[in-house]
Amino acid sequence: MRKVGVGMVLAAWFAAACSSSTTSVSADSIDGAELAAVRAALGKALASDSFYSELSTFVFPFIDQATKEGEGPGDTTRLVGILLDINATKGDTPIVARFSALLDWRHYRPTSQTVDSITFLLGAGITPPISDSLATSFSPDSVGTGVGFVVAQAQDSAVQTWLTRAGAFHLTGASFGSPQSTGLGGLTLAVSHGTMNGDFHLTAKLEPDSSTTVTGTRSFSGGIHALKIAITGSLSAPPAPAPTR
Repeated sequence: MRKVGVGMVLAAWFAAACSSSTTSVSADSIDGAELAAVRAALGKALASDSFYSELSTFVFPFIDQATKEGEGPGDTTRLVGILLDINATKGDTPIVARFSALLDWRHYRPTSQTVDSITFLLGAGITPPISDSLATSFSPDSVGTGVGFVVAQAQDSAVQTWLTRAGAFHLTGASFGSPQSTGLGGLTLAVSHGTMNGDFHLTAKLEPDSSTTVTGTRSFSGGIHALKIAITGSLSAPPAPAPTR
């Protein structure tokens, strides 16, 4: 993934994200231990990706619901969409990034605190219709680009990771309720809950040796739970270093 200067904005919101929570309860509410297992698996699979590390720290505390889809007797996939809209400044430097994400995971195992598999997609843009081609990297400011990861986890928590080489991530619609806003310094965070519609198909190769290939496809045209996070305002630039003698 390409990092585009959003790290400092995400880091600035770390405290606010961790102290925020929702109290809604529904059939699609996520158990905290289950979400922690998903986050731990992705963190292990993408440990070398600093952009994902900052993104997950900021976004995961706000995920409280995910749509359930049955995959057979006793097996369930959970899906949640994420739209992130950053339009802020640091000093005189604009920090703008708008991208969409899809997170789905299959078969949470509470005894071992693991999941069978995870698909995590990122694509440029937040306003449907969006059609992003999946490749090995993406940039939020490059229309039509996207990247995806498929993670398989064993019960001993070991992971294997596949990186997309081809495919597409489509968003055909999104609808959100009124945002809840929070201020911190010169920044404002607005979080909205709603739904997202679309589909994807992908081909990915095992990292780092590309020895095996996996494929995947899913339609969520009927809508899944989604979260929209918007950050606006200004973050003060750090003071200039004192002159040395």
